[in-house]
Amino acid sequence: MPSDQSHKMQLLWNMINEFINTYKNTISGRYDNKRIMNANLGKNSLSGGAKIKENFYRLYGEYKEGVRITEDYSNEDIQYAIKLHEGDGLAGFPSADVFTYLIAPKLADLKAPALDLVNETYGQLENISNQIVSRIFMRFPQMITEVMEIIVKALSRERENTLGI
Repeated sequence: MPSDQSHKMQLLWNMINEFINTYKNTISGRYDNKRIMNANLGKNSLSGGAKIKENFYRLYGEYKEGVRITEDYSNEDIQYAIKLHEGDGLAGFPSADVFTYLIAPKLADLKAPALDLVNETYGQLENISNQIVSRIFMRFPQMITEVMEIIVKALSRERENTLGI
């Protein structure tokens, strides 16, 4: 343990930089020998950003394959939407508002699963942070709680901004 204040600050700064680099590498999927050696992953296990990305693919894969936006609309419904939002536009060139009008109900169906995915993702980010902080600050257990409080506040603020709360 360093004895003077400047060396203590340098040690803390180095630990924070190690956290930041490891966190970024974990999320982006970059190879990090320290992360690999300290992770107890099975051969086929995903971690970090790969797991988050898989969750996005799982959610939107279900909708990509199973939802046909126009299947609930008859030709008359589409013609009505075109007439409703035609305005003073050129004939034969429907307004983008027609598309918005027709797709808005389908997009509303995706809102709840998307919000669940955002919350799940932030939980995974917090878990990743906790694992990294626990390893880096292992020599200073009292710092783990302090650092995690700062990280959780930052993640919560970003989640609130994302959700518009």
